[in-house]
Formats: sequence, structure tokens, C-alpha cells
Amino acid sequence: MGKKQNQRFPFFHSCLTLIGERRELITHMALLIGLSLLVTWPVLIHGVPDLSHDGLDHARWAKQFATQFWQGDWYPRWFTNVNGGFGGPSGFFYPPLTSYVSALFWPLVAARDPNGWLVAGYAIVVAQVLSGITAYLWLRSITKPGAALLGAGVYVIAPFHLAIDVYYRGASAELWVFVWFPLVLLSAEGLLRHSKWAIPGAAVSYGLAVLSHPTLALFFAPIPVAYVFCFSERKEQIRATARMAAALMLGVALNAGYLLPALLDQDKAYVAWQTIGHGDYQNQWLWQDSHELAEMGRYVYGRVAGTTHPLSWESWLKVRFLAVTFATLTAVPVLFFVIRLLEKTARLRRSALFYGVVAVLSLFFMTKFSALIWRMVPFMKFLQFPFRLNVLLVLSVAALAAVAGPHLLQPKSRMIGLLLCLVVAGWLGLDVVFSSQVFPVWRKFTPDGSERTRQFVRTQLDAGTMWPKPANPALGDFAAFDRFVATHPPKTAELEALSTGKTSGTARVESWQPRHVVLKVEATRDSQLTLNHFYYAGWQGRIDGAVNVLTVSPSPDGLIQLDIPKGDYNLIIELPKDRAEGAGMVISLVSLSLLGGVVIWGCLRKNRTDRAALTA
Repeated sequence: MGKKQNQRFPFFHSCLTLIGERRELITHMALLIGLSLLVTWPVLIHGVPDLSHDGLDHARWAKQFATQFWQGDWYPRWFTNVNGGFGGPSGFFYPPLTSYVSALFWPLVAARDPNGWLVAGYAIVVAQVLSGITAYLWLRSITKPGAALLGAGVYVIAPFHLAIDVYYRGASAELWVFVWFPLVLLSAEGLLRHSKWAIPGAAVSYGLAVLSHPTLALFFAPIPVAYVFCFSERKEQIRATARMAAALMLGVALNAGYLLPALLDQDKAYVAWQTIGHGDYQNQWLWQDSHELAEMGRYVYGRVAGTTHPLSWESWLKVRFLAVTFATLTAVPVLFFVIRLLEKTARLRRSALFYGVVAVLSLFFMTKFSALIWRMVPFMKFLQFPFRLNVLLVLSVAALAAVAGPHLLQPKSRMIGLLLCLVVAGWLGLDVVFSSQVFPVWRKFTPDGSERTRQFVRTQLDAGTMWPKPANPALGDFAAFDRFVATHPPKTAELEALSTGKTSGTARVESWQPRHVVLKVEATRDSQLTLNHFYYAGWQGRIDGAVNVLTVSPSPDGLIQLDIPKGDYNLIIELPKDRAEGAGMVISLVSLSLLGGVVIWGCLRKNRTDRAALTA
């Protein structure tokens, strides 16, 4: 009876059963957890890499988010203490999942981690650990457990995953998609095998991917849909593909509470700057042209030979991404050859072909050869950096490694296995080199660079793309910002008479919460009040107990300003939810109810099927 059950429900047998395979499953999980902790121990000790591209940003946001979260702001959007206390709307636009994970650790380490380095680093470590586990569950659904362990190990140490995203870039948000993409593919496999959890599983895991990095999630979406289309039985092909697409759309709708403000409120800040200059995909191909490729080649040769060849800053960055991309890509034809040579199962051979195509397409879209498609599909520009598609390349290599795994020790493939060992050794070398360059304790750091880091920590200045309009991002210069603070002390208020422009009373802060400020006003005449906090479209004022709303406008310096009547009263200045926030939350709640309905319907349908099978 047990054998028949396993044949009827192979999806659960391969992925979820603990009976008879508990020891093996626990052992494999422990090995993956140990491997993940081993390769991220510097982050566990020192926190998010100080010298990484995004480390400062994630430490700052982790601190701001966690502080407000534990003060009762369950979804911090307006960070009241960034930009030296003038505030900023980063939480409206940046995906919050990694910040939620960081916030969980805040009560434990806040006393010794006042600037958020450790909690931001812990979120990275958790992502790395979970990514190995989810990759293992996904790969175990298509191959043997031992081979799945191999594929998951490859997934964890792949140089773009570890050397680039963990260390060189400190890209915490991007790291979390490595956790959710395998679960989406696992759900796709479940859909093919008629699992009742496939649709809700795909919706939830894809929704979490969107909450981690929405643009990468959008690029990934065609892969599970195409997988279901390619591997469904012909008579169910259209229906199954439509169900998978609907599940992904439900996952997007679950995140409407985040997505609608992030998309519809961009004119309230300088978010559009993210796709110009350095963030313009047209400047970020793996290589721009043959001249740049030759320049990078001369630079690499010079480093090896001990000579010096000049290299532009942009090209210098690309050398690293190009090296990591081709180091990963090297494994694809080797693994594919092993599978085509030795694998007899038709479905696994097709799987290898599928992920081989994904790998090739990933490379294609990282190069200028795909420029026409990027121009034809406008939303693609929001990815900013085509090298991010290495995430899909890593997924493909992990799948190919898992399928090829059972054959690598056979006599016919021993030389190929040795070649792959050399490739993996190269990966580990890249991982070590990159990790050694992003912590000041391991690397000589220029005094100017060290001072710049201290200044960012001191001022908590946000990236210019996250500044609210019409504040002047030129204040990102530390000297200019210090002068601005000296003349406009943050979180204070000034009163000037409308008729004379002279001081006409006092305004004292009674209560200050991120989106709700209460001032005790004593105005001797009608006045103009300036609150030294950045203006953001939507701030409004009202006198406590009154119905009428006072119009808020930006001062010439981009601060909150409004006209108030004379008298003694409490003045409330607040940033209520706008239409995008309100509509987004409603859509998310409706989608959550729909998800619950899908789960209930699946359970009821499963029960009817089981009863029919027993009575047959």
C-alpha cells in the first residue's frame, strides 16, 4: 500500500516525507546549514560588509526600520531619522522584506549595534541559509536526494550568489530572491503533479520574491510559466500554464500594499534618477563594445604580469562581473554534455535542455546583443543592471548540477568530474578574494574612504534617489549638509508673522512620531510655521479639535511649511495614507482572502478525490 501511495503522490514523497528518510533529510539539511554558515561567517561576526556597494544603505535602513517597527509602526515607510533627522520616504519605494528580517534581531543586539551593521548582516546570513534549503527541496523534487544536495551546494557557493551579492555588493534585497525562486519552481513541479498546494505555494513564494526584489521577480516570472507549459501533458498544457500564470498574478496582488505606492508615488521623490547615468542599463552591459572588452583584457593581463594598464572606473567594475559570469557559465556546457551523454531518463534530459536554454538566454540579455528587446519592453529598464540576470544563471547551473550529479562519479565522466572540481575551485577562489576586500579589518582602507563611511553613519544620509521632492539632493555633500543643519536644526519649528516676517511666538514639540507630529503653538498673530523636516506630498496640518485641514507646502529649502492662525493650541502635522496606500492595502487583503479560498477549495477537492478513490 505504501509503495502505491508513493507512486500516486510522488511530489510529496520526493519533497516532504520524513518517514523512512528522516535521517537522510536531517543530515542533508544540517550539511547545507553548515556550509552556508561556513561561507558567511565573516558577515555573522562583522555584520553587513562595510565596503560593499549597498552595505551602508542596508545598515541605515535596518536601523531606521527596526527602530520604528518596535515602536509600533508595523510597516515603516517614512523614515523619520534619516538625513540627519529631516526624514525621508525610502520605505515607500524600497522592498521591505529584508528589513523585516533585520528587525527581528534588533531587540537582541541593539545595545551593541547602534548603527544596524549586525542586524543587516544577520538578514544576509539567514537568506544564505534558507536559499540552500529551498534549493535542496526544489532539486529533490526532480532528482535523487544526494544529487539534490550537490545542486544545492553549488547554488550556495556560486560566485555571483556568494562573492558578488553577499560580499562585493552586500545586496541583501537581491539575495532574498535566491530563497524564493526555488520555491516557485518547486510549486511549478507540484502543479504538474496535481498537488493541492501548488497554486497557493506559487502565489506565496512569488509574492515573497516580489517583496524582496520586484524587478528581478518580474524577469523570473516567464521561467516557471514556461516550465509548466513545456512539461505538462499536451491535453492539460494550456490549462496548467494559465493556472501557473494566475498564481503568479495572485502573488503580485498580495503585495499591492507595497507595490502601488512604490509605483504611483514616484513623482514625489527622485526615484526616476535610478535609471539614468550609472543606473541606465545601456551603460551596464557586461561589455559595451570590442574596445572596452580589449581594454579589460589588457587590464587583467597587466594585473597578472605585474604591469599597469589604465582602466575606467565603469570598466573596472565590469571586469569583476564579467569574470564571475563566465566562471559560472563555464560549468553549463560541461554539465549539459554529461547529462546528454549518460542520462537515460527522457524527462531529465528535457529538464537539462530547458535550464541550458535559460542559461544561454540569461547571458544573451546581459549583453548588448539584446538591446533591441530592452528598448521594446519599457519595464525592463527598471532592472538597471543586466548583470543581475546572473541570478537566473545560478539557478540553471544548480539544476544542471543536480541532474548530472548521479553520473559524475562514473568511469566515463571522471575526467569531466575533475574539470568541474577545478571550476568549483575557481569559484571558491573568487569567493575568498571578494570576501577579503570588503571588510576594513582585512584590508587597508584609505583615510578618505574611512572618513566618508563615518560621515554617512553620522548623518544617516539617504541615496539621492530616495530624497523627497523638492528637497535638494545636493545637500548630500557633507559640508553643505552640516551648514544646512546649523541654520535649520532638525525636528524644530519656527514661527514668523505673515505681515512682518519677524518671530511671532513659539512652537514646541510635544510628541514626535514618524508620521504624526504634535506641536504646542503660542502664536501672537497669524503666522507662517516652518517645521524643520523634509516636505513630502501628502503632509497636512490641523488644529487639535478642529475639522478643517491646513494646507502644507514646501519651503524654498524643501521643508514643511504652513500658515496658521494666532492663538494657543496644539497643532497636528501628519502624513496620512494616500490613495495608493489605501487602495494597495485593500487589494492585498482581498487577494489574501482569495488565497484562503484557493487553499480551502484545494483541500475540499482533494478530500472528494480521496473518497472517490477509496470507493472505486
